[in-house]
Amino acid sequence: MRQRFPAPLNPAQAKKLKLQQLDSEQLLAKSSRFGPGEGKHRKAVTGLVVDPLNRTVISCSIDGRIKFWDFHTGMLLDEIDWSPMTAITAAQYYKSSDLVALSCDDLSIRIIDIETKKLVRELWGCLGQISDFCFSNDGRWIIAASMDSVVRVWDLPTAHLIDAFRVDSPCTALAFSDTGEYLATAHADSVGINLWNNRTLFTHVPTRMIKDDEIIEATLPTTSGERGQGLLAAAFDKTEKKGEDEEDLLIDQPPTIDNLSNDLLSLSLVPKARWQTLLHLQTIKA
Repeated sequence: MRQRFPAPLNPAQAKKLKLQQLDSEQLLAKSSRFGPGEGKHRKAVTGLVVDPLNRTVISCSIDGRIKFWDFHTGMLLDEIDWSPMTAITAAQYYKSSDLVALSCDDLSIRIIDIETKKLVRELWGCLGQISDFCFSNDGRWIIAASMDSVVRVWDLPTAHLIDAFRVDSPCTALAFSDTGEYLATAHADSVGINLWNNRTLFTHVPTRMIKDDEIIEATLPTTSGERGQGLLAAAFDKTEKKGEDEEDLLIDQPPTIDNLSNDLLSLSLVPKARWQTLLHLQTIKA
């Protein structure tokens, strides 16, 4: 027999539930130092975050305030006031650790814990306005791009700037892959997306603080990645002869390895991102 879930309330149960909700709202109003309708932002809101349990909404604004709102009643629970010291331009949330990163107009990124509502880290080093930033897939790093054309990486446990590279044009947006392998960036004078490998997959990256003279100069990837030549340039290159061998036209194949024995299995040299996303990986393994 099919039944509705949850079961419908009878009038007595509905009245009891309504009284419980009123009691909780009154208790919340007494515990909060803000009344209903109080505590609104005075300037434009620049970021919004909702916690995974739908209990709290966090908002930030150019007025330099971070406000914590009750999700169900809309009442202001608490706030952090950084005005007139700085204005907040954007917010990013990492739910696994309940940390919110906030970019400020004083060229810093501040990290707060939404459970304790305390400032836990301040990250400095940008020399231009911060255009975009994000957490790494494991929440250990903060990657930020600024208008001085430098992409910086901070280690959150130590608050050290551990890596940075300068490109030809400012980075306007970036994102870190969920597998931790790639960083995608977009730049001011380009309509393409550039992909960068994570160095920690190939070598050890220390967590010591790097200096300004250790920022490396990086060249943006080409369109095709083949011999440093773009797709359009290769297509309209009239100096290329039609009778070239097919070997010269083929892209270099990935290296192959021979089996040491028929009883052993040789692993592929293809990056794991190429095979981890296969739909029938378990069938292939079997």
